[in-house]
Order: sequence, then structure tokens, then C-alpha cells
Amino acid sequence: MQPTLPFWFKQRQAKLEPLGENTFKVTAPNQGEAYLHVWAGANGRWGAAVRATPDGANLDVTSAEFEKEDEAWQAAFELYRRTLVV
Repeated sequence: MQPTLPFWFKQRQAKLEPLGENTFKVTAPNQGEAYLHVWAGANGRWGAAVRATPDGANLDVTSAEFEKEDEAWQAAFELYRRTLVV
């Protein structure tokens, strides 16, 4: 699923590139590379994470609490903004 980009993402001149299942690479001027990842939990809900490397440890993560995959993607963008942009 291609996530819906938040308004501020385009203002930061960030780019999103698919990288495997449920993972996207983010690049932006004056920002390091980051990887957004979402997954379906055992309870049928979705979780989100932001990583510094595609398979590395999570820099920030949510629990699998989102009802829809799109909500998890929005959470992933917020983790990215909170962890790497601000």
C-alpha cells in the first residue's frame, strides 16, 4: 500500500521510495536516511516504526494499536517527524 503523504512531508522536500513489504525509505535535504515500517499485529491491528537502517533496531515504535493500515502509516510519519525532523 502506498501511504498518503502528510502535508509537511512535501514541504520538507522529502521523498519516499518503496523498499520491501511494508517498508519505505525516506530521504530529505538536511536529514539522514530513515526507514518507515508498519506491520500487522497478532490482534489484527497495525503498528509502526521508524529505523535508521532497513533491518536495524527501531528508533521509535508504536504498539499494534491502529485499526487500519493507513492509520499506522500516518503514525510512522509522525514518529519520523518527532524523531528526526524536530
